[in-house]
Amino acid sequence: MTYLKRWWKILVSLIVVLVIDLITKYFLFDIDYFYLIPGVISIASNGGNTGAAFGIMSGSTVTLIIVSILAIIALFVINHFVKKRTALYSIAFGFIIGGALGNLYDRIILGYVRDFIYLDFMPFFPTFNFADTFLCIGAVIMAIYLLFLSSKEKPKQNTKTDVDSNANNNQN
Repeated sequence: MTYLKRWWKILVSLIVVLVIDLITKYFLFDIDYFYLIPGVISIASNGGNTGAAFGIMSGSTVTLIIVSILAIIALFVINHFVKKRTALYSIAFGFIIGGALGNLYDRIILGYVRDFIYLDFMPFFPTFNFADTFLCIGAVIMAIYLLFLSSKEKPKQNTKTDVDSNANNNQN
């Protein structure tokens, strides 16, 4: 029970990300072009992305599958050593893993990632999906947490009884 108590926020956020990602990919990927907010954001299928962001490593599906699996394993190993998991940390971790698993699913099952969100005001920016979005949001939240919030935790102060017992131990 303690194990589930430690992991439930991560699992819930991870499952929510996967469900949103897979449902939107299923329903929106085959749309040719649809203005969601004209001039801002559109739904536009790119035919599938066999590479990483901005087409980096295009056609390297097997390599990207291996890298994704290793990255997910590394994140779980790192997570094991995190002493205090706040709700913010857990949700960010779930977003990152959920996003990585959403795109990993596409790579393994389809051989490419289904990207369909297009930013009209940034024509040079690649199409992306909700897995990418949640992964990036999770990474930003995690960076903010690790850089600014986790260091704000106060170290345990010695109480008067701790000082007295330490003094007694030193006398013996």
